[in-house]
Amino acid sequence: MKKAKKTNKSEFSNKNTPTAEAPFGVSTAVHSVESADSKGGNAAVTNPEELLDFAVAVAVRLQSCGAETYRVEETVVRIIEAYGIDKSDVFVIPGSIFAGLEDENGPVYSKIRRVKNIDTVLDGVELYSAFCRRICAETPPVRQARQLLRETEKSIRKYKLPIAYLGYFLIAAGFAVFFGGTLRDALGSGLCGIAVGLCIQGMGFLHANPFFKTFVGGFVLAFAAYSLTVLGLCDNADVVSIGAIMILVPGFLFTNSLRDIIYGDTLSGINRLVQVVIIAIALVVGTSAAFGLSRQIFGTIAGSPQLVEHSLAVQCIAGMVGTLGFGLYLNMHGSGIPYCLVGSIISWVVCCLCMRAGIGEATSYLIAAAVSSAYAEIMARIRKFPAIAYLMAALVPLIPGAGLYYTMDFISRSQMNEAWAKGSATAAIAGAVAVGVLLVSTAFRMWGVYKKKRAAAKCGAQTDNR
Repeated sequence: MKKAKKTNKSEFSNKNTPTAEAPFGVSTAVHSVESADSKGGNAAVTNPEELLDFAVAVAVRLQSCGAETYRVEETVVRIIEAYGIDKSDVFVIPGSIFAGLEDENGPVYSKIRRVKNIDTVLDGVELYSAFCRRICAETPPVRQARQLLRETEKSIRKYKLPIAYLGYFLIAAGFAVFFGGTLRDALGSGLCGIAVGLCIQGMGFLHANPFFKTFVGGFVLAFAAYSLTVLGLCDNADVVSIGAIMILVPGFLFTNSLRDIIYGDTLSGINRLVQVVIIAIALVVGTSAAFGLSRQIFGTIAGSPQLVEHSLAVQCIAGMVGTLGFGLYLNMHGSGIPYCLVGSIISWVVCCLCMRAGIGEATSYLIAAAVSSAYAEIMARIRKFPAIAYLMAALVPLIPGAGLYYTMDFISRSQMNEAWAKGSATAAIAGAVAVGVLLVSTAFRMWGVYKKKRAAAKCGAQTDNR
């Protein structure tokens, strides 16, 4: 085992300083911490239960910020191994964390944590991931590591409500133009996006379940889009609805569900997949009810105007605006935002070029998703940040929001054959995007494992030579 990096004495030298009450009600009794030199390896704590509780506390915070299943599991294992305990197990599904470790001189310890409030806070994922790397490198006493964890938690940034609503507006307005709308459609869709944001914030305050939250959001956006078009404030109710519906489409959740299944986290993947189905049903029911009510009140709109054929440059700019809105919505901060926006442009340019070259639609989306995943993995290694932020931003233009909308519209009109055809095509695109991401991310993970094993083999060979 590699020798741990020496602790910074100015920061971690006081091992008996009393701290505030530990999280989750764990006893705060002071335990001694042996130095790395005394063991000839990483710092070893005399209380494995305290270490396990700390590792799980970090994992809970990561999952509450929307981190991937594998990242949460690896965080627990790496922290425990950094402190000199090799026997540990962790099992994570959305909303629950099960972890245990076995001390060579003592019993087996286990912890179970329920994570009820899960959101997507990319700034939190980045900060907690950086915190984990620091702890594994420096291995401070666990009680002082807890204090650093609390400081990290306080440093997480969240946008205030005006900025959050600006994000909703930009998502809807940008993608209204992206999918062929006019500037009037963009303005109307932006207003619908703000209405969806109000629903999301209000339902979140009342702790509504995802089904009801999505149902209300879908109903409000569809009714508002229809009403604005009837009043003559917008040109195309379909485009206005598509722009706003992008806020509610569970595209990222679907990709993560397939990722978990392919990585072997089957229960986690199935759990997420069920959530995708529930959210999709809520979206269909909500928008269909709004369409039906709108037609009863206002009558049927006499034909929608033809979509505007925007140039590739305009589509990229509109997609970038929508991606920026998602960045605000998902609490993306810092100098990495421009790199994320570049990823969204790359993904859509690749997709369009593939389709213009005669490649099939689903295959074009697969290639674009693979390129996006490669870009995210490369940027993550260059800038030392999790790949999830770059990946989510790059995939935004590839979310098949229009296909999902037209599927729901056909269902509301009882045109089931058309709904089946459009729904199947939309599902094929979503699946192609997920497969493209998984192919590349799996290749990068395998390469990482190979490098670690190669480094371990070299280290072992050098030890034998001595």
